[in-house]
Amino acid sequence: MNFLNLSAKKPPYPQAKAVILPIPYGGTNRTPGMDKGPEAILQASQMLSAYDVETNTNLDELNLHTLDPLVCPENQPDALDEIANQSSPHFKKGKLVAAIGGSHLITEGLVRAALAQDNNLSVLHLGAHPHLVDPIQPTEPDAMTRVREICMVSHVGIRSMAKAEKSKILIDNLVFARDIFSNGLNAAADAIDVLSEKVYLAIHLDVFDPACMPAVTKPEPGGLDWYTVNNLIRMVAREKAIIGFDVTGLVPQKNGLHAHLLAAKLVYKTLICCLRDSR
Repeated sequence: MNFLNLSAKKPPYPQAKAVILPIPYGGTNRTPGMDKGPEAILQASQMLSAYDVETNTNLDELNLHTLDPLVCPENQPDALDEIANQSSPHFKKGKLVAAIGGSHLITEGLVRAALAQDNNLSVLHLGAHPHLVDPIQPTEPDAMTRVREICMVSHVGIRSMAKAEKSKILIDNLVFARDIFSNGLNAAADAIDVLSEKVYLAIHLDVFDPACMPAVTKPEPGGLDWYTVNNLIRMVAREKAIIGFDVTGLVPQKNGLHAHLLAAKLVYKTLICCLRDSR
């Protein structure tokens, strides 16, 4: 299944500017059904128009190539190695890698692959939780701790964290959702400025307020709205070069088409920002 059902206009891989990489990995001891997130996003994308009126962009002209879903081992270290190995060639060829998950754990494998291409890389993480401590095993590090061991990370949209996480984050690399609500996107300026020129964007869907995105594992009140998230991504794309991104955390719901559509449209809008607005 191709993103946006662009099968008739799917460019050959060598001509593709961006690859959409479904990674149906739900992690270990995680929410059942999270591994179905990529399929739900691809299905929902079939309902979207290939023409974006807000940016006057035809997505069928952006040379998007949808790859086959990546099959991951169940064991987490092996899964992350497989993600890194399979995504690395796309980064090396200079393609924008747009991964759809799946668990937020996939970010680590993707960032490792991106760093192999450009070691001057930072990560901008959008989410409700910093993911520095594993919620199942509080003594174990979570995905963003391991990512922080290899590159700089800024967290934006945070609304909840464990006490053990608070001391792990530098104030310049942290933006609470309440700060953006009170002061607008200027509240995120410092956290973006400290990032390097090349950026990987990790988007967990719980960055949104649960009023518009309830289909996540741990919805937190007070999240960002649709236009704020999109304006934030657009701002980053203007100031930095986004070389890859992931959208993770969707837990498909039986009657959750609106949430699935939001996730698909977010991938759609982020692709436009990265390919159309990047320098």
